[in-house]
Amino acid sequence: MLTRRVQLNLKDVNDSKLDQLDKFMEESLRVVNVFIDMLWSQKRFKGKYVSLKTDTWLSAAMQQALSKQALGTVKSQRKKHKKTKPVIRKPSIILDQRFLTFKEDVNTFDFWIHLSSLGSKTILNLPAKKHKHFHKFKEDGWTLKKSGRFRKTPKGWFFDIYFEKEVPQKKTEGSDLGVDCGYKKLIACSDKQVKGQELESCYNKISRKQQGSKAFKRALKERDNLINQSVNNLSLTDVKQVIVENLKDVKKNSKGRIRKSFNNKLQRWSYSKVLEKLSRVCEEMGIDFVKVDPKYTSQTCSFCGRADKNSRKGEQFLCTRCGVSLDADINASRNILMRGAYSPPSSTAFC
Repeated sequence: MLTRRVQLNLKDVNDSKLDQLDKFMEESLRVVNVFIDMLWSQKRFKGKYVSLKTDTWLSAAMQQALSKQALGTVKSQRKKHKKTKPVIRKPSIILDQRFLTFKEDVNTFDFWIHLSSLGSKTILNLPAKKHKHFHKFKEDGWTLKKSGRFRKTPKGWFFDIYFEKEVPQKKTEGSDLGVDCGYKKLIACSDKQVKGQELESCYNKISRKQQGSKAFKRALKERDNLINQSVNNLSLTDVKQVIVENLKDVKKNSKGRIRKSFNNKLQRWSYSKVLEKLSRVCEEMGIDFVKVDPKYTSQTCSFCGRADKNSRKGEQFLCTRCGVSLDADINASRNILMRGAYSPPSSTAFC
């Protein structure tokens, strides 16, 4: 099953209910850490089910749910080969259908979260508002799961709901598409699609903001929204395979090799977010998502196979062998396409 998360802001919940939610979360954190202590001291790092009890006002069902969370935490710690006992500090808890029910389009709010069986006869009805992402999943045939997660952050309380859908069958017909992820042009494709040219001005804006400030965070959010829009606007209907570069540590050790002002902007180029978003879209559409070695894709001529760093002149590519001239990023995307869909040109010569 495919699973996607949608965040709902609980800003419309009144103070009395938030106080109850605070008390519930505080006690849940205390209890789950008690259970972690028990499991760690007993060296119980395996298994799928555990039911622990302690002195608390939380219900037996809630203690069982927290036991499961504690077991998952210690198993994860051991899997990472860490020898220190984990401690959960962030106020976050996942609840299933034993504690949650959802109601839609009731009274003035279009979404209600009903909480029960928490313990001490605590029952809460929390209002929230749907937004475009919620509606998108509903309209696209996704099913709302009966579980969710409460989180408290410095910005307030949030509830994460989850949508799921059957994994679509992989496409067997269609074309292959090479995709180059760049700084000036966020996405350049082998079929000449170009998206995200406006991102460069966004990087400039981020670099001018004081890191950590509200304006800085707004600019980062704007960047992420533009990335999502760029990927969503790609035409992939007739595509069966998307091929990208396996980009890793592109910005590593850039300090000292390029001027400081540009390096500051380069740090805001989030190619990992682009590839992650594109991977999710391909997964939902049944499109194969393939990563290939990025070596020399920007220096190689996609027509004759000649690899020469002198052929790349900024945004233009002019082959020193055959003289072909085209957009440098489109040229790179075609090399990526050939590297994933075909064998690389045997005539490639490096200089």
